[in-house]
Amino acid sequence: MKFYLKFTGYSKRAKWVINLTTALAGVNFLAFAVGSLHLGGDALSGYVRAGHYFVCAHGSCTEVSSAVWHYSYWHAFAAIGGILLVFVETALFLNTGDIKWE
Repeated sequence: MKFYLKFTGYSKRAKWVINLTTALAGVNFLAFAVGSLHLGGDALSGYVRAGHYFVCAHGSCTEVSSAVWHYSYWHAFAAIGGILLVFVETALFLNTGDIKWE
């Protein structure tokens, strides 16, 4: 019994769209990861208390400005959204027949 999909063929459109989205999502995720390392964490793991903004990672938190915290917050969603977009596109192309599978 197989528990995986084996893609056997792609249309040019599917290859172009998925490869471009994967490249952009990968670069965006890498930028998010490098930014989080530089800042000492990210806003999704951080918090806001009494007008002070903190980014956190691995139990350590760093205070940042409001602008940096909001940037980190939305960049995290963009990074996750880019990865999810690749899965949605793959499902769409499987449904339209642009990707063949067995």
